[in-house]
Amino acid sequence: MNIRRALVWITSALVGLVSSVAIIAFFGTTLEKFSLANAVLVFLGMGSVAFIWLDYFLRTQYLRG
Repeated sequence: MNIRRALVWITSALVGLVSSVAIIAFFGTTLEKFSLANAVLVFLGMGSVAFIWLDYFLRTQYLRG
């Protein structure tokens, strides 16, 4: 169970990071123009979506329901 829980955290953080970098690159902008706050929001949003689905598929029961 601990391995699955660690996998959920690490994978969702990586998804958030990759999504932030990909969106900044896709729009051809820089972090200064896009704003650090916006990059953090994308990171948290996409990471949260990944966390929810990974929790469901790996049955770690972080989100009981």
